[in-house]
Amino acid sequence: MSPHNTPENEIDVPSLSDIEQVRSLVRDGHYFFYAHALTEAKKDGVTPEDAVHVILTGQVIAEYPERRRLLVAGEMLNRLPLHVVCDTSVGDLIIIPTVYIPDDRLWAGRRKRR
Repeated sequence: MSPHNTPENEIDVPSLSDIEQVRSLVRDGHYFFYAHALTEAKKDGVTPEDAVHVILTGQVIAEYPERRRLLVAGEMLNRLPLHVVCDTSVGDLIIIPTVYIPDDRLWAGRRKRR
């Protein structure tokens, strides 16, 4: 272990498979939306609150370990489907790079890619 990577200065990065840790950070307000996510969401009538609701209640349908990202699928409060990408690479902050309503032509049952 290098002197720059000692246990006391390592960042506690959430495990990709630990959605409860991601949810805990989001509940505590430790999340950030990329401007792109907010812009695209607004075009579809999706609010930041919708994305947070899906993270807190949805299901992980894909993991992208090379980018430390999770894809969470769920329903917005109005019962429409929503996918939210969560980036877990920054330690105690969840970055939300994009949110979108899944296209039925690309997603079977809104949770499995065709």
